[in-house]
Amino acid sequence: MMLLACAVLAARFAAPQTRTNTDPPDTARIQSALNLCGPGRAVVLKSDGRRAAFESAPLILPRGVTLFVGHGVTLYASRNPRDYDLPPDGKAAAHKAFLFAYQAAFSGVSGGGTIDGQGTAPELVSSYESQGFQIAGVTLRNAARIPAAIYKTPGLKVSAIRIDSPSASTGLLLSNAQDASVTGAWIRVPGEAIVLQASILGATSQIAIRDVHVIGGRGIRIGDDTYGAVRGVTFDGIAMEGARTGFSFNLKGAEGGEARDIRASKVCLHGVAEPLRVDPVGATLPAGRDLDLGGLSTPCGIPTFTPAPFTADVTLARGIGSARSTVVAPGSSIQKAVDALPPNGGEIRVKPGTYREVVTIRKPHVHLRGEDSDPSKTVIVYGNGPAQGGTFATATVFVEASDVTIDGLSIVNDLGVGRGQGVALAVTADRAIFRNLRILGAQDTLFAASRYCYGDYGPCVAARQYFADSYIEGNTDFIFGDSAAVFERCELHGISSGSVMYTAQSRHTAEQRSSGYVFDHCRLTGDPRQGAISLGRPWRPYATVVFLHAQIDAPVIPAGWTEWVRFGQPSLPTAYYAEYESSGLGANPQAREPYSHQLTAVEAEQWSPRRVLAGADNWNPR
Repeated sequence: MMLLACAVLAARFAAPQTRTNTDPPDTARIQSALNLCGPGRAVVLKSDGRRAAFESAPLILPRGVTLFVGHGVTLYASRNPRDYDLPPDGKAAAHKAFLFAYQAAFSGVSGGGTIDGQGTAPELVSSYESQGFQIAGVTLRNAARIPAAIYKTPGLKVSAIRIDSPSASTGLLLSNAQDASVTGAWIRVPGEAIVLQASILGATSQIAIRDVHVIGGRGIRIGDDTYGAVRGVTFDGIAMEGARTGFSFNLKGAEGGEARDIRASKVCLHGVAEPLRVDPVGATLPAGRDLDLGGLSTPCGIPTFTPAPFTADVTLARGIGSARSTVVAPGSSIQKAVDALPPNGGEIRVKPGTYREVVTIRKPHVHLRGEDSDPSKTVIVYGNGPAQGGTFATATVFVEASDVTIDGLSIVNDLGVGRGQGVALAVTADRAIFRNLRILGAQDTLFAASRYCYGDYGPCVAARQYFADSYIEGNTDFIFGDSAAVFERCELHGISSGSVMYTAQSRHTAEQRSSGYVFDHCRLTGDPRQGAISLGRPWRPYATVVFLHAQIDAPVIPAGWTEWVRFGQPSLPTAYYAEYESSGLGANPQAREPYSHQLTAVEAEQWSPRRVLAGADNWNPR
């Protein structure tokens, strides 16, 4: 395997015990290197003589970036339990993982080294909505609960790993995973070695597991007594030694459950007390569900099994310069110009023309601007869709560093109508400014969100983003996310399709008070052929959207807002949707949805751009 390294960090300690109170942990330098690393590259941790230890608080893996823990190196997780706390939100079980990929497609953890939770980190490696996530070659030790926890992640690849955690309840958890492979693993935990379960988010399906050696514990568990849906799983070359159970099915009581097309071959059970178990008592394996466990064999000899070593050639990437100001002309690459900027950013002036590429900005204080005052003259365009890594990997331009400004450009995803999600601009950074832009797409055009949020697992501090004098076009949920975003003097235009929803805001919890979208003096329009248009629908139960002085020239439905039922529960009763002095064809305050609000002047002042964006540092981008 070939890896291109964007940074190589040398160890400063021989062991965690050798770090004194005056020595800072490695958190800041590792996270900084990850944040500056481009997609498809790696941050490498290497030994330096006898020094082979790193110690860190929880780290976030960016999209497309691999953390490579070199042979002989140990990355220790912090032993401070508070480092794993999420802000209080009434969810006592919520916690941070040590290495976490959140909506970070094609990221991963690899190398020949060790990641040690020191008995404190609840989860060592975790992925949520990160298509193509990879864990390869590493040893995972001493997690408090789960060494590797994978949630809602298609295309997972696990290879040549060792898991050795004497306190773990589960070795490898796959929840709502699809098209995953586990090839070569040695697992010793007191609980289940591998758990395949569904979740409220959906089924786990099409999983291939081969060449796995389980020592002790409770073997492999399949299914879920609440959701149940696990299907299309093959086991090949599984050895279990001294386990209390072999394969167990956790189903839905006497009704059975959705566990089908489960096949096992070349399975060796030695000293396994209960080769096949069905829970709860009284449940039965579903008839006619293609369960083929004829490959179970007991007793048998246990082979000597060690995962094949993971090898990779690591090359340090070289920059192409360090200019603070760069001019980009047609035929050259904006991304290369971004890569050439120093770590603290700089200015990039883009000459008129069309630039077909994906641009990722992970350096702070970058100012990307079109040289022509007409944004339609300077276009960055690409056409990625869901097949390229899911919604959150489809953007044409990603802004992931703070204090970035973009103006005078068109940013386009030309995937087209009816072909799924295709993001034009994805912003997960704080203090980001966008002026005089044309942002064009269809479904999910603009992702205005917060980088360090944990989805449904807890709240976060919303990133602040400011959009002014811009044109934003799309159809379904075309401005979506959970940031604190202000839009001033912008036009939102719905293009012809089956449905148009201007917004799908996703404030996660009641405590995440800073999250919300405010549209001030914006114009709402739509294609002449487009019928009913909605101001928005709640992607999460506490969605927050406020329109101030909106000119609604589109045929917005009288109710204004549309329901989004999640897990059987309506969201409009908990969402906050409001208007103040809307006018035009689609303004209809008397008929609006009963849970929405018509603000007074005093109430509207609480949603002024200045108040929404100020934060603790009194930021004012206007």
